[in-house]
Amino acid sequence: MAAAAQSAAPLDFASARALSRERADKIRIQAAETEHRAQQLESDRSLHGPKVEIDVKQVWGRKKIDLGEKTIPLPGPLPQILHMNGITVPLTFRDKLDGPRALISAEMPLYTGGAISAKIAAGEASVFESRANEQAQADAIDAELAKKYFGVQLTRSVEHLRKEMLEQQQKELAKARRFEQKGLISKLERLSVEVNRDKARRELAAARTDRTVAEAELARMLRESGVGRLSTPLFVVPGDLGTLSGWQKKAVSFNPTLASIDAKRRMAEQGVTAARAAWQPQVYAFARKNLIRHYLAITEPDWLAGVGVRFTLWDNHDRNASIASARALVNKAQAARSEAENQIAVGIETAYLKSVESRDEYNLTLSTLDLARENLRMREKAFAEGLSTANDLDDARTRLIGAEIARRVAAYKFVLAWATLHAIAGRMDEFVISASSGANILEN
Repeated sequence: MAAAAQSAAPLDFASARALSRERADKIRIQAAETEHRAQQLESDRSLHGPKVEIDVKQVWGRKKIDLGEKTIPLPGPLPQILHMNGITVPLTFRDKLDGPRALISAEMPLYTGGAISAKIAAGEASVFESRANEQAQADAIDAELAKKYFGVQLTRSVEHLRKEMLEQQQKELAKARRFEQKGLISKLERLSVEVNRDKARRELAAARTDRTVAEAELARMLRESGVGRLSTPLFVVPGDLGTLSGWQKKAVSFNPTLASIDAKRRMAEQGVTAARAAWQPQVYAFARKNLIRHYLAITEPDWLAGVGVRFTLWDNHDRNASIASARALVNKAQAARSEAENQIAVGIETAYLKSVESRDEYNLTLSTLDLARENLRMREKAFAEGLSTANDLDDARTRLIGAEIARRVAAYKFVLAWATLHAIAGRMDEFVISASSGANILEN
């Protein structure tokens, strides 16, 4: 019921944008990836802290300590009587180790050569990259929505024109039949009007199909069962469109793809730092405490604490190759940035020039439209006086509807180019403002 009600309510582009972003699976997938990386970063931030473990176990065992033999001298005259110097006693001890053990231990890194800081910085860059990818995904969806939303407006507008055309043809056919009965026009002339009426029917059917397809595509994108009235019509911005260099600067500053590549480069640079850390000593503090002392062997301490240094003398991974590999990723990111800048510059220029061209095309259709209207007025008057044929009148109407459609198509082309320009520049919020500003709005 809610979906049906929402479809029936007027829907402006800003609301449609919010709906598409909320329901787009691609955005939800990338948002989940961002959350995953953010939580991983929070986990990595605690690497500077201590690691505390408790180890509880039940053990069984024996410990034998053999200290050799010990001669114990006898007191008084006994040694002489017995002809002995003393008694030889073996010093052997056996300890029973059976019992529970509970050991709590803690270890905290003091110096890791920058490995932990590099991991955290790389994690921060990873989160930033995912958010930039999320924004790029959202901008692409916004541009696709503009294509579908205003595609519906265009097809509805064309269908409306075709419907009006058919209504006029119906009236002309009725008029032609009256004229034929009065002998003012021939049967051939009346048949020509009827053929033109049938052509208008076919064109209306085609326009209706185009509108149905466009509505279905928009409804699927919005995850709705249908599309109701759309309240943001086709538009053309009459004022300053900005300069090409200005749009290029915006793209460099706000394009999310460039931001994502910059994040990749920072991650690669932190990878170099982490690889170099493998050559550094690891300094750490540690502490151990046995919680159950009753069963401890004599060699087991009650507690133990200290500071340790660990240094890898030989690693089964080539550490120099690891550093070179990390540096290669930095070079890769720098090359990717250069390539992306070039592609974005081309995209910005193309979209900007198409925006200017389509707006000029729209403005130039106005004179054609005025001429077509005047031509139709004169042909209708001439046909009523028997001075013009039905084909002349149909041609005049076709020219007028062609000019009307060309005007709307030019506005649609402007909207597509304008949306693409904002999407590449990372400024889709500004497109929404321009779409809802009411500047040079085309009424459908």
